[in-house]
Amino acid sequence: MIPNWKERKGLAGAALFVFSFLCLYWVAGDVLHLFGDEGIYLQGGRLVALGQQPYRDFFAITGPLSFWMEGVLASWSGMSLAVMRLPPIFDAAFLAYAVYYLTSRYTGVLYSGGTAIAFLAYEVRLRQLNVNHRWDSAALAMGAIVLARHAKLAKNPWCAAASGFLLVAAACATPSMLVVAIPLLIWCGWHDTRGAMALAGGGTAAAAIAAAYLQSEHALLPLIHAMLWTSANYTQANRVFYGGLPLGGVAGLESGNWLVQLGFWFSLLPAIFPLAAIAGWALYFRRGRNRGDFAEIAPLLPVTAALVLSTWPRWSSDALLHTLSLSWFLCALLFYRLTAAWQRRWFCVVAVLASFASLGGKAMTATDYAPRETRVGNVRAPFDESEFLAGMEKWIRPGDSLFSFPYLMSVYYFLDARNPTSYSFMQPGMMTAEDEGRVIGQLQAAPPRWVIYENFPPEAVLAIWPGSNPMQLTLPEVSSYVHAHYRPVDTLIGPWGRVVVMQNNALASVP
Repeated sequence: MIPNWKERKGLAGAALFVFSFLCLYWVAGDVLHLFGDEGIYLQGGRLVALGQQPYRDFFAITGPLSFWMEGVLASWSGMSLAVMRLPPIFDAAFLAYAVYYLTSRYTGVLYSGGTAIAFLAYEVRLRQLNVNHRWDSAALAMGAIVLARHAKLAKNPWCAAASGFLLVAAACATPSMLVVAIPLLIWCGWHDTRGAMALAGGGTAAAAIAAAYLQSEHALLPLIHAMLWTSANYTQANRVFYGGLPLGGVAGLESGNWLVQLGFWFSLLPAIFPLAAIAGWALYFRRGRNRGDFAEIAPLLPVTAALVLSTWPRWSSDALLHTLSLSWFLCALLFYRLTAAWQRRWFCVVAVLASFASLGGKAMTATDYAPRETRVGNVRAPFDESEFLAGMEKWIRPGDSLFSFPYLMSVYYFLDARNPTSYSFMQPGMMTAEDEGRVIGQLQAAPPRWVIYENFPPEAVLAIWPGSNPMQLTLPEVSSYVHAHYRPVDTLIGPWGRVVVMQNNALASVP
């Protein structure tokens, strides 16, 4: 028998984390996905495992932490996808646990567990649980927030220092996450300068360790140059209005099907919840209702705003999803404060049943994936992804030189191919003429045998990256070079579009 409520809550939280991790891994842990940004980090981790460093040896626009983590896992596992996919699974499971942990400080086990299960069901996205710097930084930042809260309540400077350390680690994955340090420093330092000093000290220690390692690898100055490049070129091309949806998302609003319309509004929750949490709690406190929680809850409102700001300029609902856990907790606790026990009970029953139905449906979808042997180990593969990869494997052998243009960077990792350039991707509308010239020079110095060529229509580029430079939508110099020196040998149709396999004209007769 468990003697007290703290132990019951602790065991329930541990069980929730294990359940979340297993559920997330089953849905996405070793599932083949060739398209999207994940290839940047899989290929980057592969290069780190081979002795390279971001910025110094290959192009990168985010912090180094995700590349380092993937590099360690790639080296340890022999490039296994099933292992390299572990960080986002752990991150997402921790975010669900954090929702439970924070909610359980104010409510019972059942309400806290139901809140976390509903969050878990919402954050399980079949094609978004991929390796990404945003998952890493969101989990680290949430850990920093939880520790800062505990440090403030318990007046524990060691927890404040650990919070600062995790927050800078989060910024080492997503640099803009450092904005969260502002409200946390104010909170920890309010009436207690030791707390702010401890948090700043922990952050300084983390920054010093990262900087020292980068300097030892001769990558610190290249990192500074990369961040300057990002500040000059990333912001405009990747600007998305607040709550923006992926391709086709807005079409749901115009659909006559109520289920499709409901899905549209559900997809907007990452943009709605932060606003609802801040406005709802501000009104709640202004009316003077139950101000006993004011000292604990009010400081979390600017933290919520800072999490939203950390995703700028790409304020899409997909990007905001990674920072949703804190506002989810705040909205759930506000609902708890404003409703009667019987209302909460019925709402929780409906929400939990719907959540388990959603999780069950996604788990069943994963049973349709067939086991497949790849060059990065055994995976489960949707049929269309498997056929697409097989079409490339037919031509490109392990170790072959390959240039993928412009944005299918995962093929280097899945095909075990060598990229002669320092660019794993070239985002149309963001890359500069100088980047194009650098890539052409590297292709001329070491011509690859193969090119994977995607034809991105300008309208597709503008739909994904609406702020793109209209003069660079097709990256004309690199495109012209490829067509002048390579000939098509095969066309492959994938789940997200068509690519052309091209062979070097000078090597076409070489076996």
